Amino acid sequence: MTLQKPDLRILTVWRIRLLVTAVAPSAVTAYFSINRTWAWWLFSASWIAAFLYFYIGYYPIKYRKLSYSINQTCLVVHCGVIYTRIKAMPLVSIQYVSVSSTPLQQLFGLCSLVVYAAGSTLRLPGLPLQDGILLQGALTPDGGSHG
Repeated sequence: MTLQKPDLRILTVWRIRLLVTAVAPSAVTAYFSINRTWAWWLFSASWIAAFLYFYIGYYPIKYRKLSYSINQTCLVVHCGVIYTRIKAMPLVSIQYVSVSSTPLQQLFGLCSLVVYAAGSTLRLPGLPLQDGILLQGALTPDGGSHG
């Protein structure tokens, strides 16, 4: 059972999403703040610190710990930031598999694989679109054949 990594471009997608999310409140604060009080400086410093934490620390660690493998009996996903979680889904429990992607993921040619089972959902982000479609076919309960 060898662990496989998602595409490194997902780190760029996460960082762009973070940048867009962080710019909006910062722009609103800068626009509506006529006098720069200590509260404004504290708010701005908090946004900068949060942005740097996620950009430099959180997302690279999240990517480094994210991996997956498929063996004869289950799909295993290793994920987490503070500690590594191991999520396993038995192949016989899989009911439905879908491939989804946001517009930003589509721009980078990536997708997320979402695996559904009774009472559980497992999401695997950062796969190249072709790999996601192949995995969807391999994990679909009827073997990927329709009709």
